[in-house]
This record gives sequence, structure tokens and C-alpha cells, in this order.
Amino acid sequence: MDSFFDKSDEKLISLYVSGCNEAFDALLDRHKDSVYGYIFRNVKNADVADDIFQETFVKVISTLNSGRYVENGRFAAWVTRIAHNRIIDYYRQLKNEGL
Repeated sequence: MDSFFDKSDEKLISLYVSGCNEAFDALLDRHKDSVYGYIFRNVKNADVADDIFQETFVKVISTLNSGRYVENGRFAAWVTRIAHNRIIDYYRQLKNEGL
């Protein structure tokens, strides 16, 4: 994964879409702390944060694999927005369950 250290997010995405799973691992490693931190600060529960983190990156993988990701040089902001939407979904579910 060290060989991916100097590559931009855009290049890593391109490599991943071309079939290089290690590029996604590098991308995940690069952004996991900030995304998880954002989620945890909002939900204040490690188990919930873990679940939302996983859901976020499942959505990222799904979008990249389907070719629906539009490159605009703002991958980190895009991933954070997905996490934010998952957090909102979590709170809506809590509200609907009356918790």
C-alpha cells in the first residue's frame, strides 16, 4: 500500500475502478479516521458509529462500482456527505421507533 501513498484520491479511484482493490484500501486508510470521527462526534456511540461507517463505505463502493461517481476533486467531502446522510437516516429511524 506504500506505493499508493503519493497518489491523489482521484488517481486511487481510477485505479480502483480499473480493478485494483489495493487502491481502495489506500483510499479507505487515508480517510477512515476523519470519517469515523465525524460520525462518532454526531452519534456518540461507538457501535452505532461502526455501523454507519460501514454503511457509508458500502455506499461508496456501490457508487464507484456502478460508475455513478462524478469526479470533481472533492472525494473527502463526498464521503462525509454520505456519512452525514446516514446519520440523518439513523436519527429518523430512532424518531420513528419512538426512542
